[in-house]
Amino acid sequence: MIKKQKKNAIFFSIIFLIIVGSICFFLKKIFFNPSEKKALEELNYAQQYLYKGFIEKALNRKKNKINYLGFYGIASKYPFTKAGNISKFYAGVCFYKLGFYKESINMMKKFSANDEMLSVIRYGMIGDAYVQIKNKKEALNNYIIAASIKDNEITTPLYYYKAALLNFYIKRYKDSKFFFKKIKNKYPFFLYIENVEKYLMFIENKL
Repeated sequence: MIKKQKKNAIFFSIIFLIIVGSICFFLKKIFFNPSEKKALEELNYAQQYLYKGFIEKALNRKKNKINYLGFYGIASKYPFTKAGNISKFYAGVCFYKLGFYKESINMMKKFSANDEMLSVIRYGMIGDAYVQIKNKKEALNNYIIAASIKDNEITTPLYYYKAALLNFYIKRYKDSKFFFKKIKNKYPFFLYIENVEKYLMFIENKL
């Protein structure tokens, strides 16, 4: 009896997995693929406006009744598509450029970054936006995350530099020194290395 129950349980589990798999395939075939195509078409329109410098039109945050959605509309209407996902990133950039920093943070947080460099930029921009709304703690956290994702000669020292400057201006000199030292020792060819050395000299005299 027990063996029969186990066999039945295994059988129904297999049937359940087959049903779930079939439903997923059906949804992907019937719903997601056409949605992906439509979202990609809309993305192309929005990108054209962005490349021309028309940020407000590219974003279309007011969802004006025009013949395209804009990044904000794509992210809202097609959130589960690849085009919808990258539109969240673009929308976050546009919101930041237009001075809507909280909206930029919210949109960037919704964006799922599979690419390491996009992830770096994502956290870096969230940090910048938090600076603008004077949330220094969250800004620092995001700068440190951005610096730590992919170690390289450009973005890593850049975000350590931003973390160092932020600590400096709130007079947390020991923390500031820590990041400046990190840049000086590990990234000697950083673009602002001369500034790093000047700040370190100032901090040494201060401490």
